[in-house]
Amino acid sequence: MHEKEKQLIEASIDLFAQEGFWNTPTARIAKHAGVATGTLFNYFESKDVLIDAVYQQLKQEWLGHLMLGYPQSGTLKARVEHIWFRHIDWGLRFPIRYGLLNQLKLSNLVSQEVQQSQDAGLAFAYDMIVQGIAEGLLVDVDPAYLGQIFYAALEAAVAYATEHNLTDMPLTRHITQGFEIFWKGVTL
Repeated sequence: MHEKEKQLIEASIDLFAQEGFWNTPTARIAKHAGVATGTLFNYFESKDVLIDAVYQQLKQEWLGHLMLGYPQSGTLKARVEHIWFRHIDWGLRFPIRYGLLNQLKLSNLVSQEVQQSQDAGLAFAYDMIVQGIAEGLLVDVDPAYLGQIFYAALEAAVAYATEHNLTDMPLTRHITQGFEIFWKGVTL
């Protein structure tokens, strides 16, 4: 990725988070990035393509954070707990990026193709759920549904920690207790 392309994506993240997607003209993005307006279109043929690039960047950052130190050969509980802690950590460390990624996920602004390509990076989590169900460790429900329950619990944990400004021991207790509550609800 070229430096100017990175600058444009970072400027878009800043401005989209502050002003919204459609309230941010491409000229303002270019100016915020310190490049000429025409330069933006050398890298992104349209605002839609730029939004896809922002989504890809945020999703890759999130997934990279999630996978750092991932215990590939650990127990199912250790792997799920790792994802739990790392997701919450990313959401609290990078609240603007986290919020924007969630907005993009819920919007219809990201192309189907980009969503599918980014979701492919999470195939390991789906496979982990399928394996846990097959081994009788997780409740026997549709794996996609169990994945949605997991994600909803993660979102609730981040939202609560943010709303209550949790830090240090109260944050650690919140994350740990939240995981144990979740784990008891999905295991046999």
